[in-house]
Parts: sequence; structure tokens; C-alpha cells
Amino acid sequence: MINNIIENKKIEIFLQPIISLKDRKVFAYEALTRAYDENDDLISPLYLFEQAKKERLSCKLDNYVRELALEKFHRYYQLDKSVLLFLNFESSIIENDMYDDFISTVYKHNIATSNLVIEVKEDQIKDTQALKRFIKKYKSRGFVLAIDDFGTGYSSFDRLEYIQPDIVKVDRSIIYNVHNNFINSEILSAISNMCHKIGAIVLAEGVEHRDEVFNCMKKDIDVFQGYWFCKPKASIEVTEQNNILENIDNLGQTYKNKIKKDIISKQLLLKNTKDLAIKVLSILEENTIEEIVLVKDLFLENDSLEAIYILTCEGIQVGDTLLNAPQKYLYNPTKHGHDHKLRDYYFITNDSLRGDYLGTRYISKASGNMCRTYSSKMEIKGDKYIVCFDIVD
Repeated sequence: MINNIIENKKIEIFLQPIISLKDRKVFAYEALTRAYDENDDLISPLYLFEQAKKERLSCKLDNYVRELALEKFHRYYQLDKSVLLFLNFESSIIENDMYDDFISTVYKHNIATSNLVIEVKEDQIKDTQALKRFIKKYKSRGFVLAIDDFGTGYSSFDRLEYIQPDIVKVDRSIIYNVHNNFINSEILSAISNMCHKIGAIVLAEGVEHRDEVFNCMKKDIDVFQGYWFCKPKASIEVTEQNNILENIDNLGQTYKNKIKKDIISKQLLLKNTKDLAIKVLSILEENTIEEIVLVKDLFLENDSLEAIYILTCEGIQVGDTLLNAPQKYLYNPTKHGHDHKLRDYYFITNDSLRGDYLGTRYISKASGNMCRTYSSKMEIKGDKYIVCFDIVD
């Protein structure tokens, strides 16, 4: 089957643009294999390469499709010597050290090795020593190394140490709907922070929604690949590239407007919460501090207000937390005497000249919901306190 497909030239290379928002350009292309049977029906790439393994023709197929990719890429390379090409190596090729011919193929096409990105699906490679040999060989010849599908399967963080990738491609399973998935959003933040610290570019794979891009942009990710920008095509012409640039410009303007809107929303949240603090102060000035329960009616005035609690200037809670939310298993509101000294809403407020603080979103230990804490210094009957409000937003 594989020999027939190759001999009959039933394989075509499609290119998918990879976009750099900060540079406002096509950063790279990924070469993707499209194969057809004798009836010109599309063959699944997964099936194609699995069949090559069964026929012991993985090396022949791999070399053939990479040469086709280099031939197609050459035109784009001549127009822009900074553009990169992403290429995949089957894990069996790496584990069996069957990749020598590729380097001579690159030299034949007169393409700089620094413009070629070797994608490694490290979770599929069980032979660590074979992987190390592969990495050493290609890095020494100036190729760019990328880890593909990071964050899925058995991706191992410890392999980052010896792969030392130039690019980390975050798997689509993490990017998908990331703007509505707090856990994946936090995982993405951790991956982004880690990669920036080791000097690797972070690439978001499989982007299909504008809000996914926005969430990634907030995490300082600016390299993207996915249908939202462009589907894989046999040829990426000038018109398509212009459409991509137009999308980038529209995206940038929308993102700026979104950030402005978020700032206004945060300012409004801050103002409303400060007003609540003033009301708490007016109630407690007429009563004892232990009678915090008297302020519970404030929940009726603000749907987003979830909890109220008061701390001394030493960070010790006075009275029990007032909670306006159903309790969940493992989550409990703090009680009188609880020590908050290590919480940012305490020590930042206590040390600040302004005397108040609106924190970032986190999971409330009282309810398990996502919230922000606004905290403000107050003087009640001559004594200083810090009043805290948990706000769901």
C-alpha cells in the first residue's frame, strides 16, 4: 500500500500558518500530510503512518513526506528568510536512529537549518537515550527543537531539562474553551510562566475561538496555530496572508477594547465594594465589633457579595465569617480567632499606605467558588481593623 501511494504520488503536503501576534506576521508553517487512495479518497494520516509501521516502511514514508514539505516550503522561504517550517518525526524513527538522510535532504534544498523546527512528541518515545541522541544531533546542526502536544498524555516535565526546547506547543485539550475552564486556565498559566523562565516560546495549538486567543494573550502567549486564523491548505496565497493580517489587526483592536472594559468593570467593582465598607463601618460604629452579624442585610443589596469577615491589625479574625452561599464539601468559612497573617488581602492591606486592596481571582476556602477579596483598613470605636469582602465576579 505505502509503496503504491508513493509511486503514484498520492501524497500532498498542506501548510498551516503559525501566527505571531506581537510581530503581526506569519511566524511559521506546519507541514501536514494528506494522502489519497486510488479513488482519490482521503486517507487518515494516523492510519497512513500506522500502516507504514506494519509494512516496515516508516523511514521511507517519513523521508518522502519531509522532502515534499521542504519542496513546498522553499517558495515561502525565498520570500521571507525569517519564516520557519515545522516538521514531525515519527517516534519509531527516533527510537531506531533512522534519520541521517534528512540532513543531506535539507542541504540539497539550500534551506538554513535554523529555519526548520523539529517537532518531538516526547511522550510517545520510551527510549530516553535514543531521544537524547536525536536531540543532541539536531541541536548541534542548528535545528530548532519543539515539544509537540505538551500537557497531554504522559508529557513529562523532567524531560524539559535535557530536551531544552526552543518552542513548546501546548496541546489543544488545554486550549479548548480555556476562557471558561479555570483549571485549564491555571495549567496554561503555569506552563507559560515556566517556559518563559527557561527561554522557550509558547505556542497555543488548535485555536478555534477568539476568546481562547484573548485568554492566551493575558498569559503572554503570542504564537498561535488553529482554524481561527487559517485552516491547513495546499497553498497559502497572498490573499490568505492579507486576511490573516486583517484578522490580527481586528483582534488587537478588540483586545484593547476588552482590556479597557475590564478596567472599567474592575473600577466599578472597587467603587461598589468601598461603598459596602462604608456601610459596614456605619453599622459597627453604633454596635460592638463582635456584632458583625448585624451587617448581613448588605447581602441583599449586592448579589455578588459572598462573604464578610473582620480582622485585627495582627491578622486575627474577630467574629465568625458571614457567608451568603451554599457550602460545599471540604470548604468551610473561617471562625472567630482564625489567623489570616499569610493571606495577601491581610498583609498587603496592612502594609499599604492607601489602606485597601482588591486581589486577583482565586477559589474561596469558604464556599469553593471563584472570588476576589477586597480588604480595607477601618477604625471602629478607636480601634483599627481590616474588613474583608469576598466578591464573586
